[in-house]
Amino acid sequence: MTVPTLLSMAVSPTLAGPNQIYDETARASNAQYPFVFLEGSVLPVEWTNQHGCGGNEGEDPNKLNCNIVLQYMCETPRSGTPSQGTAYGGDYALNVYLRDGGNTNTPDEPNTAADVTSGSTFTSNNNNQRGRHESEGWYYECKTRSRNKGLFTADQNLNGNAAIYTRQNPNGNRRGLECPEERDYYPYWAPSPWRDIAYLTDRLDLAQYIRDNSMNTANKYKCKGTYTQTSIIQALTPQDCASAGGTWTAYTHGMTDIVDVKQMAWTRDNHLGNGRDGQPITYNWTLPTFASLTTVGNPASAAIFDTNYVKCIFRLRYNMSTDDYDPWNTTASSNNNPGAGIKSPVTQNPTVDVGAQDLQGLALAINTNQFGRTFQDRSHIFYIKKRPTTSGIFASSKVFNLNVRGKRGNIVQTYPAVEYDFVPMLLNVDLSAGDLIHFQWCGSNTHNNGDPAGDGQAGDAGEGTGGTDRNNWVQSGDSDSNFPLPLDMYSAESFLLGGSNCYDGDGLALDGGKTGAPHNFPATSTSGLNCALTLATSGQILHQGEAATVTFDPLLNTAPASLIGGIIVQPTQTGSYNYINTRNNNFSNRAQKGAINVLA
Repeated sequence: MTVPTLLSMAVSPTLAGPNQIYDETARASNAQYPFVFLEGSVLPVEWTNQHGCGGNEGEDPNKLNCNIVLQYMCETPRSGTPSQGTAYGGDYALNVYLRDGGNTNTPDEPNTAADVTSGSTFTSNNNNQRGRHESEGWYYECKTRSRNKGLFTADQNLNGNAAIYTRQNPNGNRRGLECPEERDYYPYWAPSPWRDIAYLTDRLDLAQYIRDNSMNTANKYKCKGTYTQTSIIQALTPQDCASAGGTWTAYTHGMTDIVDVKQMAWTRDNHLGNGRDGQPITYNWTLPTFASLTTVGNPASAAIFDTNYVKCIFRLRYNMSTDDYDPWNTTASSNNNPGAGIKSPVTQNPTVDVGAQDLQGLALAINTNQFGRTFQDRSHIFYIKKRPTTSGIFASSKVFNLNVRGKRGNIVQTYPAVEYDFVPMLLNVDLSAGDLIHFQWCGSNTHNNGDPAGDGQAGDAGEGTGGTDRNNWVQSGDSDSNFPLPLDMYSAESFLLGGSNCYDGDGLALDGGKTGAPHNFPATSTSGLNCALTLATSGQILHQGEAATVTFDPLLNTAPASLIGGIIVQPTQTGSYNYINTRNNNFSNRAQKGAINVLA
C-alpha cells in the first residue's frame, strides 16, 4: 500500500505537538515533518494488493473473496494517571496516545492490570521511545479476553484461548499493541478504537450488514467492572459478564459518518501492480471536519493541540479468503474433528486423487492459516488542522491534497513500494467552485536502505546525497518534456505566475509587504513568484530577495527535506498545466511528473 508519503515519515519523539513541528521558521531544521492536512480536504489513498481483488461476483469474478477496509484513529483527551483517558468513560483500551517511535523496537506489553492502571508500561514505552498506536490497555485486554470460539479455524491448532490466537496467528505472535483477532475479522464484535472510513468489496449484497455493524454508529458491548478481575475482561456474553459481577456496557463512536461501502476495483492476482486502467487503485478520502472530531459529548472526541490540530493515524486492511469454501457461512462447526467425524473443507497440504489408476495423488500447497488472510499497512502520525480564517475562501471551498509517494531507490530497491511519484498524478479541479490545491510533501535526511533491506535489495540509487529524500515542483511545457519552463519566460502560461492566488499553510497570502516570521516578504515581491520559488526549492527560498542570501544546491541537498506547512493554491484561470520534479527525473524509468487540469 502507498499512502502519499505518510509511510516514509519519522518524527522526533521529543516534539510533542504541531506547534513544535509545523513551523516554517524551522525550515533548516533536521526535525522530520508529519503531514498536516486541512479538515474536510480530499486525500487520495493508493495501494497495491498482491493476491488480487474486486470484480463483480456475478459477471467478473476473482477466485477469492476480498475486501479492503480503510480506518483511522485519533488521539483522545487524557487526565489522571499517564495511561488514563477521558473518552469512552475513561476506558483503558479505547483511549489512545499516539506517538511515532524513535526506533523500530516493539513497545513493551503490560503483564498485569496494575501495569495498565498505574501507567508503568505506558511510561516505560515513552522513556524508551517506542512507537504506539493502540494503547497498552488495548493489548492487555486482548491477551486476557477469551477468543471467539465460533470462528472457523480449519485444521489449525490454536495454542491458546485468548483473542491473540487466531487461525492466521495460531501461536499468538505479537505485533506492536494490535489485537490479532480484531485485525483479522471485520466487522469486529467488540468495541474498538478504530473508526471506519470505507469498505471496498466484491460483495455489495453485504453493504447493509457492514453499515449496521460499524462502530461508527452501532453499539458494541463488553463487560465492565473491577479491572483487576480477570473474569470481567474474559466475559464475552451478558450472561458471563453478570456471573463475573460486571456490567454489560455499550460503546459507540457516536459519529454521523457511516462506513462508505463500494465496489472494489478489479486487480490481477500475483501482480502487485495497478488496476485495469494502468493507474494505482485509489480511494479519495474526505477527511473529517474538526468539529466532528472534537465536539463535546462525542464519546470519541479527540485531543486538541493548540486549539487547531488533532493527531491521527490511518490504516488499510486487506482481507482475502479462498472461494473454495464459503467464508461468510463457514463456522466452528466445520473445524476439523476426526473424532466427531468432521473433516474441514480445506486441510493442510492435502494429497488429492486425480482419478488416474495406480497414481496415489498429487500434493497441493495449501496452508490453512493463510486461506483466510489479512494484510495491513499503517501510516505514521499526521495532523488534521482546523481551516484557516485568514481568508474567506477557506470556509467552504473544496481542498485537494497533492502529495508525493514512494521512496528513494531503483525499482528493485524500493519493492514492494515504488519509486517517487506525485499523488494524484492527474488532478482535475473546478474553477467556478473555487477549488483549492494543498501542495505538501515530506522527506528524510536519514533514509537507510542497508542490509537486510526488507523485501527489496539494499541500496538507495538516486540523485543527491545518499540517504536523503528530496522533492520539488516546477512547471514543464508538456507531459513529454523533461525540462522545466523558466519562470521569467512563461508568466502568461504559468499556473502560478499567471493564474493562481497562493497562500501558506496558515492561509496567509504570499504577497509583498509582509513583515515578521515566517515570511518577511519585501514589498516588491509577488504572490505567484513567491509560490513558484517555494515549490521549486522545497521551501529553502521563499522569495526572490532570499536567493542571494542562501547557499542553494541545484540538487536540493541543502534544501529542507519537507515542504513544511505546504503551499495552498487557488487557480484563477482555466488550463492544463504539466509539472515535474527536477531531482528525481532520471532518464529511463524515473519520470516524476504530473498534470493539473483547471476546468470551467
